[in-house]
Amino acid sequence: MRRLPFILLTFLCFNPGISPAKDLPKIAVWDLTPGDIKPAYAQDLTSILVSEISKLEKYEVYSQENVRTLAGWTAGRMALGCTDTRCLTALGQMDIAKLISGRVGKIGNRYSVSLNLFDTQNAKADKAVSEIGRSEDELISLVQVAVRKLLGVEVAPIKAEQRPSPSTASETDKDDRFVAYDNGTVLDTETGLMWAAKDNGFDVEWRHAKRYCEKYRGGGYTDWRMPTAEELDGLFDPLTNYKIGPKGYPVYLTKLIELTGCCPWGSDVRDDKHGAYNFHGGIRPIWDTQGYSWNRRALPVRSAK
Repeated sequence: MRRLPFILLTFLCFNPGISPAKDLPKIAVWDLTPGDIKPAYAQDLTSILVSEISKLEKYEVYSQENVRTLAGWTAGRMALGCTDTRCLTALGQMDIAKLISGRVGKIGNRYSVSLNLFDTQNAKADKAVSEIGRSEDELISLVQVAVRKLLGVEVAPIKAEQRPSPSTASETDKDDRFVAYDNGTVLDTETGLMWAAKDNGFDVEWRHAKRYCEKYRGGGYTDWRMPTAEELDGLFDPLTNYKIGPKGYPVYLTKLIELTGCCPWGSDVRDDKHGAYNFHGGIRPIWDTQGYSWNRRALPVRSAK
């Protein structure tokens, strides 16, 4: 058995709660790099990645911060990443056999998780895996699937809550893109998003709209949420409209989704302002204080994938 480097032995001596796992190869996990998503999401997904590897009970897992502590590297040095031969060799000398790094990003309406596996003993890239999803809600499961594929572990089906699906509901109407069902839902076949067939029906403040969306149970589903401004923008169609309100002004979107006001709230937040989307004018987003409510609506959405 190879001798542990002095610096690792010192670390373990001063951390009695941590002991070398016998016969388990060591693997380091570098912080996931955020693409066009919130940095906090990448941080949380990194923690989930570490946790998922630990669950396998096949590796002794070290986070990037653990490695920095062990090696005595500066934060600036850590920020450079660890894909070059010199860094990989240094990890190998610390008895860390593998390194995982990766990126979480968004391109158009698709979200991606890309993971890379490096062999530190031979200082070379070993394997790469990418998983693609249609919403932020899928990012956690994308990480779970990607890391198992990366490490050659059988991918078990992700357990999901049992609930009705469009296949068990009956179609009531459809157009070129949207399909309405008799359970009060409308499926966007282009984006894979499912929408409530109508909004909440009255003026509502942002925080109450958010709560309405999250507690909505249309079609028997429990994973409804407030849409983003970008998702609402995807509904806007300058070639299709119907009239609402006493004055009969037009809103531009499929007739299968019933709005009673021009402007559903979105989840976007900027400083102390919250975003809504104007389907009368196609403005995304319009920024208001969360206490504003005139003509504001709640329109729940969920991923149908």
